[in-house]
Amino acid sequence: MGASEVKRLRAEYKVLGGKLVAAETRVVGGYLVDVKISGDFFMHPEEAIIDLEKKLTGIKLDELEPTIFKFFADRKITLFGIAPEDFIHVIRLSLSFT
Repeated sequence: MGASEVKRLRAEYKVLGGKLVAAETRVVGGYLVDVKISGDFFMHPEEAIIDLEKKLTGIKLDELEPTIFKFFADRKITLFGIAPEDFIHVIRLSLSFT
């Protein structure tokens, strides 16, 4: 697969405590071009998950961790049963299937 071709990747991760988080990503030339996060965790406000997906879309793969940490540091978001590190882990897990 060439550098400009699209790969659609998916992974699921069960965090300590039993919550499930899943990520579906598309990568083109080292950039996340699409990110969808789902699972049985809770986030307040709920629409923050959409904002996170938008924030991650278009970033270079090596910007994943700082982008997620900055996203949560800059906003008042309450997570139930999951942590920012779990989002990083499941996205990295999806990328490991390349």
